[in-house]
Amino acid sequence: MNRNQMFWLILVVSLVFALLAHLFFLKELLNGRYMVGPNDGLSQMLPFKHFLYQQYTDGHWFYSHDFGLGSGTFAQLAYYFSTNMVFLVTVFFVWLLESISIIGSPDLLFWAQSTVLASVFRMSIILIISTYVFRYFKLGWAASFTGAMIYASSVMYYRHTAFWEFFADAYLWIPLLVLGIEKIIREKQPVWLIVGLSLALINNFYFAYMSCLFVAIYVVGRWFIRFSEDRATILEQMKLYVPAILLSFAIGAVSFIPAVYGFLNNYRPPFEDPIELLDLRDNILFTSRTLIVPALFLLFIFTFSLYKHRVFRFFAFLSVVFMVFHYIPIVASVFNGFSAPQNRFEYMGSFLIAGACAYAIGNLRSLSKRQMLWSSLITTLLFISVFVIDRALELSLPEFVEFAILLPLMLGGFLWIALKRPSYSAALLCFCVGATQLFLAYQYQDRHLSQAGNLTETTKEYIEETYQPPEQKDLIQSVLEEDEHPMPRLEWVVGGRSGRNNTGMVQDFSSISAYSSVLNQELLFFYYNDLQIDMKRESVSRYSGFGDRANLYSLLGGHYILFPKDEEIHAPYGFEAIKSNDEYVVYQNQHTLPFAGVTSTVYSEEQLDELPMVTREHAMLSGVILEQPEAPSPAPEADRDLMSNVEIEAVGGTYEDGVLTITDERGGLDLHVSEEDATGDGDFYLSFYLLNQSETARLFRLDVNDYVTDRKSRESIYRTGVNDLTIRIPKEETISIRMREGSYQIDDFLLHEEDYQQLEQAVDERSQQEVLTSIDEGKMSFTVPDASASDFLTIPVPFEKGWSVKVNGVSQSIEKANYAFMAVALEEGTNEVEFSYLPPYFKESLVASIAGLMMSTAWIVLRRKKQT
Repeated sequence: MNRNQMFWLILVVSLVFALLAHLFFLKELLNGRYMVGPNDGLSQMLPFKHFLYQQYTDGHWFYSHDFGLGSGTFAQLAYYFSTNMVFLVTVFFVWLLESISIIGSPDLLFWAQSTVLASVFRMSIILIISTYVFRYFKLGWAASFTGAMIYASSVMYYRHTAFWEFFADAYLWIPLLVLGIEKIIREKQPVWLIVGLSLALINNFYFAYMSCLFVAIYVVGRWFIRFSEDRATILEQMKLYVPAILLSFAIGAVSFIPAVYGFLNNYRPPFEDPIELLDLRDNILFTSRTLIVPALFLLFIFTFSLYKHRVFRFFAFLSVVFMVFHYIPIVASVFNGFSAPQNRFEYMGSFLIAGACAYAIGNLRSLSKRQMLWSSLITTLLFISVFVIDRALELSLPEFVEFAILLPLMLGGFLWIALKRPSYSAALLCFCVGATQLFLAYQYQDRHLSQAGNLTETTKEYIEETYQPPEQKDLIQSVLEEDEHPMPRLEWVVGGRSGRNNTGMVQDFSSISAYSSVLNQELLFFYYNDLQIDMKRESVSRYSGFGDRANLYSLLGGHYILFPKDEEIHAPYGFEAIKSNDEYVVYQNQHTLPFAGVTSTVYSEEQLDELPMVTREHAMLSGVILEQPEAPSPAPEADRDLMSNVEIEAVGGTYEDGVLTITDERGGLDLHVSEEDATGDGDFYLSFYLLNQSETARLFRLDVNDYVTDRKSRESIYRTGVNDLTIRIPKEETISIRMREGSYQIDDFLLHEEDYQQLEQAVDERSQQEVLTSIDEGKMSFTVPDASASDFLTIPVPFEKGWSVKVNGVSQSIEKANYAFMAVALEEGTNEVEFSYLPPYFKESLVASIAGLMMSTAWIVLRRKKQT
């Protein structure tokens, strides 16, 4: 069979195996259930794919005002799909099918249905690449494909695909990087390392970092264990590694640099919890969610005659190293960027295990019969011992089949093949391994993903009836279509406080919430510290709503809120019901402000450092807050603190020296406000410090009168670490703070009144300003007809590197305004203002990528000429 015929055979076999490996989820697809996790899968993976497809096919590659309050998608979604190659290929084919009317416009349901099909495609590519890489180690086709099956169908692949789909793409790059390293060591050819590393850097900066760690470990390992084919000395290798890596980073710069900047401009509280030296709780022979060691691998590593082969020795040694890494949390932390330990690197160990198995299968004829018998006995005893020792294991029917029937059959088959040594031994073993992998895959997908991972909750009915039902979408769109504001925002999150913050992406409206591992840190600081906006659910990597604070809705374009009719409605001040259907009602903000404002009143952040949150809101309404203005206006007067007239009473417990001890099932504090302060229209802003004294207490609910929010456990890696809260509540004589039984530090109370006179004055003043506005994603144009030299134009678009501005055709600097947004100084008279966005350092990185490609091509051509 010639090379072309073999390629097509491998392609067909890979596709067939990938289809069979996904048989469980293909069957689920027919029953309206999908290979998508109910948490991040539905809250991030599907919304981001749906959103980016719309952006890309509309020609908007770099920025969107619909990603939360506005964000650079090329940078801040690079962690997910914005430069993900499997997704980009999918986008092209879906767009092609939509263009020729084979499919309609894809919605969230389409992306849920296509996940398993994209996974089949991805696994097929992984199988083909891995097979050819293992072939490079001078192995037969059957042995090489067996190794590819063990790697591509390892349990982490299915877990990653189901819960965080883009994680699974990391499987593509490890074989290419290994090929690139081996090409340098054996042939002194750097091209494949440049290709593999460049693709990894472009695809995902996070997994590129992990891939670089793997490359370093692999290279060092190869320095100690050399093969007979090796030609390059360590010095010669370094002379190739260094330029190859530098050129790869140059080629990948157009994606890698903006992505890294987006990551560095994110904020996540540093992980400060102690990390255990060892964590031996996971069972990698039976139940691990990330690394299941095949029995075949154990058979081989206990077949000691294999160690005379250096290739096997190398793969076996590194496999054991990664198996040890599995139990060392600090290693998981290092691979996770020195953050919380996450075992996301286990696929590397699976590749090494697959390499050891492939090489052993390719050299079955050299095995000792005696060693084979001993390895079978040792492996059997090891499985029995682990099963007996691990008391957490329970022998279910599928486990009984695997342990009591499948393993002995495989051992018997292994012995028969080794002892009889027929010419088709590798092919027969390939078939046995393939069948075993498929059986284990089906069981893992059923028990560990569908059942234990709750994938049964991701259904067609849920998406159609709960996530994007017509009664929500139609009502929302009917309201927004009637609004002439350039960017009216609506607050609505499916699922309430613990809901899906990317609902706006799913239902196609401009929202005021976002959930992403990479967000603009200026916005996060705005929520956490600058304005202390409670999001009704404490959690990193997200922001949501404005804490029912009417001033913020008006300042930042919050025009509408959708409420379910069957729930008690607590609308912010100035919101009135305008439209409804049988299940939902939309409230409209009656105090909206123009998108762009002009003001000559300028405050500095330093002036407001010690002032309460309501005073900061007033400063934003009456003027603009800049970081370091040249000539700030006089500081505003702090709003009066009413706590001197408040009596504090413990309910269901005791309160002493700032510590609240609740002994009843639910209790807290009652703050009794004087009748004089509690009368009149408006709201209270209550600020205080709150910390659960128990380090092991679980998440708890906090009620302040009718306002409800959730606070994370101190053990949660998703806690914000922000314990200073500001809660807006309607005026009442008694403010009731309620929590469950426990001990809490709660003190530093401040109480301020908001009568909204400043808001109404700002609405009157700004409604008289005439600022013509045009917005098209990354381009915004404004015409200010009559400005003074001391005026600033302010807009509620997040401050982010990548924006540039021209005033009357001349470039100007952008000011960070109101803590997290943008402003620009105006000139006397008429001003034509144009904002435009490109990803951070995009022009420079694009030049670097082009130069990297050109230099790589020239270097490779020159090297080939020298060698000929």
